[in-house]
Amino acid sequence: MPDRDPTHIGKVRHVLGSTVTIALDNDLAGTAPIFKGHLHPIGQIGSLVRIPQGIVDLIASVDLVGIAELTGPVKPSESIQRDERWLQVQLLGEIDLGTGRFQRGVGSYPGLDDPVHFATAEQLRAVFPSPNTKNLQLGRLAAAEEIPICVDASLFVVRHAAIVGSTGSGKTSAVASLLQGFVNGGWNAANIIVIDPHGEYSQALSGHASIRSVLAKDNHQLRIPYWALPAIEILRAFAGSTGGATISNRFSELVAEGRRKFVESANWLDLAPTSVTADTPVPFDIREVWHQLDMENNETRTIKGDPTTACITSDGDPKSLQPTTFEPYGPGGQSPHKSPDYGAYGTTPELLRLGLLDPQLQFFLEPEGKPKGTDPLVDVVQEWLGGTEPVSVLDFSGVPAIASDLAIGVVLNLIFEVSLRCDYGGPGIGRPNPVLIVLEEAHRYLGESANAITRDSANRIAREGRKYGIGLLLVTQRPAELPDTALAQCGTLVSLRLSNSEDQGTIRAALPDTISGLAAVLPSLRTGEGVISGESIILPARILFDLPNPKPKADDPSLDPWRQQPEIPNIKPAIKAWRGTYEATDD
Repeated sequence: MPDRDPTHIGKVRHVLGSTVTIALDNDLAGTAPIFKGHLHPIGQIGSLVRIPQGIVDLIASVDLVGIAELTGPVKPSESIQRDERWLQVQLLGEIDLGTGRFQRGVGSYPGLDDPVHFATAEQLRAVFPSPNTKNLQLGRLAAAEEIPICVDASLFVVRHAAIVGSTGSGKTSAVASLLQGFVNGGWNAANIIVIDPHGEYSQALSGHASIRSVLAKDNHQLRIPYWALPAIEILRAFAGSTGGATISNRFSELVAEGRRKFVESANWLDLAPTSVTADTPVPFDIREVWHQLDMENNETRTIKGDPTTACITSDGDPKSLQPTTFEPYGPGGQSPHKSPDYGAYGTTPELLRLGLLDPQLQFFLEPEGKPKGTDPLVDVVQEWLGGTEPVSVLDFSGVPAIASDLAIGVVLNLIFEVSLRCDYGGPGIGRPNPVLIVLEEAHRYLGESANAITRDSANRIAREGRKYGIGLLLVTQRPAELPDTALAQCGTLVSLRLSNSEDQGTIRAALPDTISGLAAVLPSLRTGEGVISGESIILPARILFDLPNPKPKADDPSLDPWRQQPEIPNIKPAIKAWRGTYEATDD
């Protein structure tokens, strides 16, 4: 008799569509045979087996493992005998033994008692492509760590992707490793913008990325001009709310007037003033708008209907945000009288002034835009794109969420609008030069609770971005809070460990039915381990992500200082940084 093939593990006992049940050989010791010095854990969910079919080998993924009960009717199929070990696998594709190439789908199905083998490293290399100029390595196959796992970089970028995982699952490290793969893999002219709300990625990409922060100074400051926002959103950003209809309508009127005034004097704008609205993204002086609102809200007059009789006690200064003061109104209808709009705007003008003075919101005030010169938006968008660096990190940490969320909406909207209008084959961005936007905390910007401009901009990129060369990488620990339409647009889905049942259900629904076994392991994945599926990878796989070097600033704080000599904490630098006295550092 010929020697037994050492890769043989069992026989086909049941076939139902793409689901195949395999009875393991009785003399197979354990479920992790050793071959050429390597363990082959066929009993692991996600492991791959092969079923020879003439000139092709069928490749299948293990999604269920068991042993038939000695008593009772529960079996994977009637063909499995009592006390027999079995695997349930899903057929995924086939290797052509003539060419050595793998393709998805199967042309023929196995028959009963067909032999089944575990897939060797050489055979797995025929399935999973190696890193090259088109493929980006993410990590290694969990069941065979000598096999690199790569994605088609083009499909990963332009057809959108999502990386999800609970806090502590290794999600941020996985994203950092992916970005370092682009930086170190020869993608020198990449256009990757990282929206970083917590300041986690600067450390991992230092020296290889343009890093701008809303709290930084000079050349490292992230500038997002307030005048690029619609009028109502400007009021919301600086005052914290839009107030009532009276103040919001008057604010919009004054903003429209300010924008038209600027257009009339600007030599770099070719716009008719009559076409300018309160939402047209051209500069205006918000301090002048505040000053006018504040005057109307506090003005007293000798003659109520005559604005020329205003009872001013000291003139204000819009530039320094000094309010104009008036004589108090007289009691019992005596002079001075209240102006018609006295008190109509409530506390909103004062809240607006305080917002303009807030050091945490100073990034919104640059650049102001000058009538003579060049378009400031050109310089700003080029800064966001990172110049000649392949990755641009936009750090929004340290500012109120309402302001950072609005600012992120401005970035997303402008990048989309610019990409939409860049001609194919030209030197711009979009179709001539694709952009990948990494959106951390994506549920904050796409969910129902997000502000309108940010939600609309993010959803617009998710729906239409691929047509114009804008890819979106959604990163979140709460996939259940993402709208179904956004997740459905993602051509590649990577899930690390998920502990929340609602999040698990969302991802299971998004994964193909053929990898239900892999979906079942989501709550038990190791840190840094994930399940990847989609257009950019040849087969769904359970992978271990490569560790980033250097690591992002996402580790849990250490308790080692608790065992050291007690001392009074030095919080003075933190207080100064909070007030905006100087740039915060890691020292």
